[in-house]
This record gives sequence, C-alpha cells and structure tokens, in this order.
Amino acid sequence: MHLKKHVMYICLGLLILGLIYFLALSDIFHPKQVASYENFTEISEEYDATAEINEATEIYAKSADMARIVKGTPGTDKKVVYLTFNGMESRGNMEGIVKAMLQHGFHGTFFVEGANAAHEEKVTQKLVDEDQLIGNYGFVGITKAERLDKDRLIEQFCKTQKVLSLVAGHRATYFALPETRYLPALLRAAKACGLDYAVESDVVIKESDFTRPNGVEKLLQQIQPGMIVSIRLDHPVPIIFYQKKDVAAPAVDKKPTVKDDFVVDNSDVPIVEAVNQLCEILYSQGYTIETVDKLPAYDFSTDIQ
Repeated sequence: MHLKKHVMYICLGLLILGLIYFLALSDIFHPKQVASYENFTEISEEYDATAEINEATEIYAKSADMARIVKGTPGTDKKVVYLTFNGMESRGNMEGIVKAMLQHGFHGTFFVEGANAAHEEKVTQKLVDEDQLIGNYGFVGITKAERLDKDRLIEQFCKTQKVLSLVAGHRATYFALPETRYLPALLRAAKACGLDYAVESDVVIKESDFTRPNGVEKLLQQIQPGMIVSIRLDHPVPIIFYQKKDVAAPAVDKKPTVKDDFVVDNSDVPIVEAVNQLCEILYSQGYTIETVDKLPAYDFSTDIQ
C-alpha cells in the first residue's frame, strides 16, 4: 500500500514538474520579444525569399544588365527638392513625418529596410496609402555594401523585395544604400533583383544633426533647386570582417553589429517637428517636394564614378 502511494506521489510530482516546465517555455506567460530594428534579421516563413534569391542568382549569371543611377539636377530653374527618408523611425514618428509632408502637399521617397518594413507593416502600408514612393534600403541597411559579394547583395535586396511585395503590394524599383559606392557588381546584383534605379543623393544629413538646434537652417543653406536631399533615420549596420581563428579559439558571433553614433542631447528637437519646420520653410519659399521617380536616370557605362 505504501509502495502504491509512493509511486502515485512520484507520478504526481513528475506531472507537476512537467506542467511547470511547459508553462516556463510557453508564450502565454512569456510574450515573444521583438529584436531591435538593427538586429531584426529573423522574420516569419511568410517572408521567405529563397525562391526569389535563386531566381535572381540565375538572372545575374545570365545577364550583365545593371541598374541605372538617378542623380539630382542642381541648378535647375524649377524650385523643387527631391526629399528622401532613409531608414525607418518609430511608428508614431513615421506617421508624423508623413502628416507633415501631406499638410503641404508634398510627396517624398522612403527607403525602408526589409526587416523594419516587416516589423512595422502598418507604417509601410501607410506610406503606400498616402502615395509616398517606397524604395529598397537593403534588409538591415548595411553600410559600404559594395564590399559584399554578389550572393550577400542579392540576399539583402531580395529579402526586402519579398517583404515589400507582400506588405506594400509591389516590389521596389528604386534603391539606396548607406555610405555605399554604386559599383558595377552591385548595380548588376540590384538589377537581377528587379531594382532598376540606384539613387545618389546630393546632400545627406543624419537625424541627430538634423534635429539639433539650427539643424534645419544648416540643411537649408546646402539646398539648391533640383537636389536630392536625404535625411537618414537609420542606425546603419557596418560590415564586420573577422580574421580566421585557430580551432582552439572561442567561437565568434558573426551577426551584424550595430554601431550607434547617436549622442543623447536634450536640446534636440523631435524629428517630426524638424521635418514640419523644413516643409514649412520650403513651402513658404515656393518649393515643392517630389519623389525621385520624376528624375532622369543615367547608364553607369557612360557615367563612370
């Protein structure tokens, strides 16, 4: 009798332990944590781009066609600025930026990272609904992307194209990459992924500089009619190269590492306020803001950098 009781207690204890273990791992009590924008590299199977990557790789092997470069036209008589926002801010700030643009009848170009576009579907859809032009900014906004081999370039482009095709309803045809030279191999990889145009800015300003006191005024001093002006909202991901380690050496995490150069400054003005101020001043001076698809494109072969 005592033996049966002991067996029953043991079974009951094991059942309780199993239940505790299940609850400890369950999402019911531990909601999934979304990685920060800069490290958000894993997305749902819905956005799997394996087929697109394979197709682009085949196109790259068969064709030497390259994306064409889009540049501003400084010195034009028309008072127009082609304003782009590179990277994505928080949902509230992105909606505020779009509202500030629309209040003045302006339409801009928004280059978005695939990871962020997937994470903030509503923001991405909002851009489409408000007739803003969406471009491809790579999957995680890697800097100096000309150093990547064609396989990694195609992966960056295709993953973002897949996200945009599902969230925005169409793939991008324009792209930009931070601190990157548009060399032939990169332009060829972009074309293989369905990207026809690379956008080269005349003026680029970081959000941290733009939102500082007099940041808007300093930007305005650089602007000329016809320029492509870019405000960087991204926290760029640098490519990190590792030296080969000995077998006995500890493993190294090879995921992209974020280097955040932003400095906290309580005197900065919010990004939405700064964009609104910029739009108000440009509007008062008779400027319009248009999307980059209104600009001509240049063939790289006749315009070597």
